[in-house]
This record gives sequence, structure tokens and C-alpha cells, in this order.
Amino acid sequence: MLDNWNMRFWRTILCFFILGYSIAQETPPILQFSPSQYKAANQNWAIAQGIDDFIYVANNDGLLEFNGSEWNLYPSPNNTNIRSVAIIDSTVYTGSYMEFGYWKRNALGSLEYESITQTLDFDLIEDEYFWNIIGVESWILFQSYDRIYIYDKETGDITTLTDPTNYFRIFKVENTIYIFKRDGGLYTLHKGEESLLFKLPPEFGIKVVLDIFKDAKGMFLVTRHQGIFIYNNAQLEKWRIPDNRDLENITVLSSIRLRDNSIVLGTVSKGVFHLDVNGELINRIDQTNGLSNNTILRLFEDAQGNIWTAMDNGINCLNYNSFIREFNDQDGTHGTVYCSSIYGDKLYLGTNQGLYVKPINTSEPYKLVSGAKGQVWDLTIADGKLFCGHTNGILIIEPDEVRQISSVPGTWGFRKVPENPDLLLAGHYAGISVLTRANGEWQFRNHLNGFTNSARFFEVLNEGEIWVNHEYKGVYRLQTDPDYENLLSVVLDTTIPKGRGSGLLKIDGKIVYSYEKGVYSRGKGEKAFILDSVLTRLNPPETYLSGKLVRDKKGRIWCFTQKSIRFLEESGITGENMIRDIPIELDRRKMTISFENISYLENDIYIVGKTNGYIRLELNKLQDYSHVVHLNSVLTTNYKTEVSNKMGLDSDQDIPYSQNSIRFQFSVPRFNKYEHIEYQCKLEGYDSDWNTWQSNNYRDYDKLPYGAYEFKLRSRIGKQLSSNSISFPFSVKRPLFFSKFAIVTYIGLFLSLLFVVHRSYKRYYRKKHEKLLLQSQRRLELEKAKSDQELVQLKNDRLNQEIESKNRELAISTMSIVRRNEVLRSIKKELLSGKNEMGNLAPVLKLIEKNLSSGKDWQNFKEAFDNADQDFLKNLKNMHPSLTHNDLKFCAYLRLNLTSKEIAPLLNISIKSVEIKRYRLRKKLKLESEKNLTDYIMSL
Repeated sequence: MLDNWNMRFWRTILCFFILGYSIAQETPPILQFSPSQYKAANQNWAIAQGIDDFIYVANNDGLLEFNGSEWNLYPSPNNTNIRSVAIIDSTVYTGSYMEFGYWKRNALGSLEYESITQTLDFDLIEDEYFWNIIGVESWILFQSYDRIYIYDKETGDITTLTDPTNYFRIFKVENTIYIFKRDGGLYTLHKGEESLLFKLPPEFGIKVVLDIFKDAKGMFLVTRHQGIFIYNNAQLEKWRIPDNRDLENITVLSSIRLRDNSIVLGTVSKGVFHLDVNGELINRIDQTNGLSNNTILRLFEDAQGNIWTAMDNGINCLNYNSFIREFNDQDGTHGTVYCSSIYGDKLYLGTNQGLYVKPINTSEPYKLVSGAKGQVWDLTIADGKLFCGHTNGILIIEPDEVRQISSVPGTWGFRKVPENPDLLLAGHYAGISVLTRANGEWQFRNHLNGFTNSARFFEVLNEGEIWVNHEYKGVYRLQTDPDYENLLSVVLDTTIPKGRGSGLLKIDGKIVYSYEKGVYSRGKGEKAFILDSVLTRLNPPETYLSGKLVRDKKGRIWCFTQKSIRFLEESGITGENMIRDIPIELDRRKMTISFENISYLENDIYIVGKTNGYIRLELNKLQDYSHVVHLNSVLTTNYKTEVSNKMGLDSDQDIPYSQNSIRFQFSVPRFNKYEHIEYQCKLEGYDSDWNTWQSNNYRDYDKLPYGAYEFKLRSRIGKQLSSNSISFPFSVKRPLFFSKFAIVTYIGLFLSLLFVVHRSYKRYYRKKHEKLLLQSQRRLELEKAKSDQELVQLKNDRLNQEIESKNRELAISTMSIVRRNEVLRSIKKELLSGKNEMGNLAPVLKLIEKNLSSGKDWQNFKEAFDNADQDFLKNLKNMHPSLTHNDLKFCAYLRLNLTSKEIAPLLNISIKSVEIKRYRLRKKLKLESEKNLTDYIMSL
């Protein structure tokens, strides 16, 4: 029963502690690198830094290299864990399982491993791991638990010291080598000989010494479980440090002494402890406030003062020298910080969950102020009082109590009335209220009726003039009576456009309006807002994020852009306005846009609210650190196969045309979380000017034409340019079809082509000439043929005329014969009819008959017919051999197209006989009945 009561009691106490306090504290910015980021095993054993400032980490999967932009993994030569790494004279030495050696950078910019163990003329001890590497003069010491191997890097000789399973760790302190052995002895090593310095007294119970430091107090020995001891004047005593429960019962795995002589301890499961020179705990950092793992296997301080932690799961970089400290609300106990203020000796934070407080300059946790839970918008000190603008109204924060003087919801902020110190205006969700001081106490007096818009941004000029900015409606000018009891007028200013995220501020009696197109101001009596060139340079449109402007106690004017936090101040020497840049990007500072806030604490220290806490800026530590940009690799890509090749970093490289797509990779080895690094490139021979600044650590050029180029590179952090610039000349070779041989070939082909074309043209024109000659000849021949044809035609015409003449003669002759025969027949007929009267007419009749049947007439006719129609009778006889002489004569008459009546006299037969003759001739000619005999004869 008692146990249950005790349990409930402690649970109640624990809940109170969690609700009322924050266990978070201000820490340096921390860069976290998880195994998924560096793409290797989770466990890391040692860290070193090269002269190029690159970071090297001994990892279970091999050697990790970090150039500031990307991680590269080089697997160990025998695929075992690398347990130690050291940079000595620009050479990277590593030790792993049954192997140690060094890495050298080749012409391509990659590391190549050279084994030292392979040169040994004796065997290693079974299962040796090499845990430590130290350089002394020209020797490199590799230490396992069984041996110390002393390698002469000038001659390559190796000697050994052997004490199986007794060596634990070797140390280098002021050029002296110390050896701590498991038997409790601390030895020095000189000229290859071990000398016992002292044995740890058994009563201290010291089993393991992890590190040794030395100063005026003596030699500091950091142990694993028993704390830190000092050895001086042959005496060993425990370092008396102030009591701190956090340092009790810790197991230390590693430690380092920083350049400021403070000590950092890396522990098992409890993170990192930072002690000052007197042993006071400066800071404890673990997973609750930023570390990614609580088991620290090894610590390392780099050239920039950052503390690197090689952890059981991941790698972290703590920016101890940064001008920034973080308060990270990891578990969401406090929420987003909207305002902050120092009041008395306490620091107040106003968040979306309430008002929190702690004593300033202490590591005490924040405590929730009773009665102030809920959204806090503003903290303003007026008349020595701390006014709190709360979502529930207006609160006055007293050292011992919280007093609410108004329940008007949503108070944005407060403004003093210039001409009346007893009045204070409060802007809230629905207008403006007036507070008054009576009998030393502040109280709510009245609301300014007639204006109900939200008054988050408002400023008060004298004589009752109030300006209010509403980002969705615009800028209002309000005029009150002299006592601020009533509104006399409300006018929306149309000389300036409304702007989302805009802000309003009073600076030196002027109303300043800031929005995305610039910063404008309007003084008393002026009729319009005019562009303020100085403040517009402070918040330029090209990097505009928010119009919120803040003026702090020192008169600095702050604004918040996409790339940085900026402020304007007067130079203490010239009195001119100076703009300073704090290069913290939006994604790093994690602020709510348009609700940005910054508060001055003391000694140039500021607090900037974030969505998960705040960052503290120490401007006296802000400086422009020089930095160096590196060209890490040049990759060429074959445009056909899309296979990338790494090329050398030597100058004047020649790149095949087939690999003319090029990527340049570069980095700046700086490791500050809040530094924003930008790069600018120019490719001479391709770019006409420098490219715009970019965050990417590479630059691609696709399908470059052949020719000579020079790649130029520089970087900047904020406004600070890199102390060097990169120049990398190279050339893209001519493609094969544009090579010298190809060009000579092209010239030869061109000349050959010219020759061929010349010959072709010559042949062409010769052929054309020949063709013209041939055409002329043909034309002449045609003309001649035409002439001949005309002559022939003339001749034919003449012959036709002759034929016609002969035909006429034949026709005349035939007709003459016909007429003669008719006459003779007529005469014969007459004679026969009058025969008895005339007497003997026999001789006359005989003569007439003779003339009627005269063959001479036929012969004359035949000759005339043959002249008119050559070979007709011959051809007819050949075609129809059965035709007789009389048949041919009859066909000739038909050829002349004579009728039967005309033919009968010629044959001295009757017309009927002619028809019979026609019939017989058709049979001989074998003509069909439908075919005309005369047409047939005429067609032959």
C-alpha cells in the first residue's frame, strides 16, 4: 500500500516537472549525418581532417570522405572494419583487421590504397586490430593490443614492439609518445625503447586511461569510469571538479582537449559533456537536445573549431565556434516562439502554448508562468512593467504574480502614446484599446469605437494620428481626439497598394510600409507614401519573404528574407547606413512567415524565435570566415551509351567528342549548420557571363561543341567570396567526321568531286554540244527531208497530175471506144435493117465487126490502164489464177467504176450478158453474196 502511494507521489512530481519545466538547453548548432546519408555502416570509430579540410571517418564499411557537400565511401582493402584513421603530411593512414596502410589521391581525384602489411617480411599476430595511428617525425606508429609497428615512411623499414594483449592505447603529448598498458603502467617511448613512467596505484581502481592532456597543472589522465586524474611531481590525485550529478556514474569512451583548453567527454549512452578549465559543466548534449546518438566512440576537433562525434549510430558535427546557439524544443513542450524579452534578471519566452521563464545566463530549465498558458503574441516593457499580449487579453507580468487587466481577446501588441506617458494603446483582433495609468496602476480604459479590423501592425504618431496595416484590406489612417477617447475619422490610404505579408513600422517619426514590391515611407504632413531606397535595399523584392520589420533597442532595423536575416545600422565611424547580412536561410531558421521576431538581450546578443524553439545570435562573434572552394571531380557522359567516366583533374584535358556531356562537381569544406554556401560558374567559350548563384554543388553542360574551354568556379557564404577560384581548362576533341584526317579526306573528296563535277560538266556540255550539233544536223536533215518531201510531194503531185491526165486519157480513150463501138453498132444495125435495099453489104459489116472486136483497142487500153494503176492486173492474176483474159479485161473495166451499160459496148455484148459475166466473176473470185463486186475490185 505504501509502495503504491510512493509510486503515485513520484508520478505526480514527474508530471509537474514535465509540464512546468523544459529539460532542453541552448546548444551549438548540430549537423547530423545518418547512415542513410553517408551510405555506409552505422558504427564509426575515428575521425581525421586533411590539409584540404576534408573529413575522413573510419567506418565499419570502409573509409568515409566528406568534402562538405557529399560523402564518398572507399571500402577497406580486405573488406573488414576500419578502426583507426590519421592524416599525416597529407597522407591518409588507416588501420583495420589484419591490415594497415595509406591512401593516396590519384589523377582522377579518387583515393587509392597502398598496403604496408603486404611489405612485411614476417606475419601479423592472429586477429590483430589496429586501433591507433600516430605520426612522430619520419615515423608512423600503428598500434594493436599486441604490438606497436613503427614504420619509417622515408625508407619503408618496419620495426616492432611486442607485449601481447597488454597494449591499450598510445598517446602523443608535446612530441612525446606515451603508452598505457592494461597492467596499469604508463610508459614513454624514446628511440624505440619503452621506459616506465609510473604504475597506477591500485587504490584508485583505474583500469583504463583513454586520453592524456598536459598543462601547467600537470598531466591529465582521463579514465573510463573513475573520472580525471592529475599526475604532477610523481604524485597522482583526482581532479577536484565542482559537484555535478550529471557527471556521476558516467562511462567515458573518448575525450579531447579543445584549443581553449576546455575538455569534451564522449560517453556511453549519455552523450557529450563539455567542461571548462576548472571542471565546471558548460554544456551537456544528448539525444534530448540535438545529438542523433548517445554513445560517442571518438571525438575530433577540426580546423574550424567544430567538434565531430564518431558514434555508435551516425556522425555529428557540433558547431562550437558558431555565433549561434540553439534552443530546440524537441518534444514540443513549448511550441513556436513568437516573442521574447529580458525583464529583471529573467528571460521570458512567449509561445503558442504559453509564457515561459528562466533566470538569464543559466542552464536552468524554462518554467511555465502560472496564469499565462495559451497563445502569447507580444511582450513589451513600458513604464517598468512587462505587458503580455495574450490570446485571452492583456496581462501584466509581476515577479510573483500575473495580473490580467483586460479580457478583450487576442492582443497583438502595444504602442506608447508619444505625448502622454500615462496612455498605452493595445491592438487586438477587432480594433484598438486604450490603457491608462491611474495611481501607479495600469488598467483598461476604453475601446476606440468605429474601427473593428484586426490591428496587428499599428503605429502611433502624435496628436492622435494612428496608422494600421491590414494585409488584406490595406493601410488605414485613424484620427482620434486629443484624449484618445473617440475616433474622428477612418480613412483607407489609396496611395499604396495592399500586400499580403506586408508590415508597418514607425522609424524616426515616419510610417514605413513594407511589402513585396519595396519599402515605402510617409512622414508627418506628407500626402503619399514614397519609395525608401535605403530600406528597400534592406528588404529587396528579389529575395522578399515577409514585410515584417523590427526595430530593436539599439536602433537596428531587422528584416527577414528568403536567404538571410538582415539588419540596418549606422556606422559608428562614418555615420552612414550599413546593411549587414546573417546568411541563415528560411529552411534552416524555421520561422513562421510574417510572424518573425527578434529580441535584443544584452551585449549584442539576440533571440530569434523559431517554430520549435529559438536561436541565439551573438553578433560580436559574427565574422566573415574565409573559405576555399574545391573542384572534386569531372564526369563525362557518352551521349550514346549514357555511361559516365571520371576524368583527371590535370589541366588541359582532351575529351572525346562522344563524351561531350560534362558534369563538374565541387564543394566548400565548411561544416556550419547555418551557413549557406552558393556557387557561381562560368564556362569560357560557352557562357557569355557568369551564371547566377546556385546552391547545387554541381554544374552540367550537355553536348558541348568541339573546341577549347575553361571552366571557372567561385563560391560565397553570405557576401564573403571564396579566397580562391577554380580554373580548369580543357578541350573537346573534334568528332571523327571533323578530325584533321577527315578534313584532309573531305578536301580530297571535295577536289575529287570538283574534278568529277568538272568532268561531268565538260562531258555534259560536250554531250550538249553534240546534241545541239545532232539536233542541228537532224534539223537540217529534217529540213532536207522536208524539202525532199516537198520535192517528192511536188513530184507526186506531178505524177498524180500525170496519172489523172492518163486516167483522163484512159477515160477519154475508153469513152471514145465506147462511142466508136456504139456508132459502129448503130451503123451495123442500120445497115442490117436496110440490107435488102443497099445490096451486098457483107464487106462493110465485116469491117465493122472487125473494129468492134479489135484486140488493138484492148491493148491500147491495157497500156493506159497499167500506167494509171500499176500492177493491178498482175496482182489480181496472182491472187486469182483462174481468171481468164476476158475476166481480167472485165475487172479492169470494173476498176474504172464503169457501169454494166458502159461495159457492154466495150465487150461488144449485151447488158444482160454483162450481168451474167458479173455473176460468173463473183463465183471465180469466191465472193460472198453480201459483198459488192465492184467494191472488192476497187479495194485491191
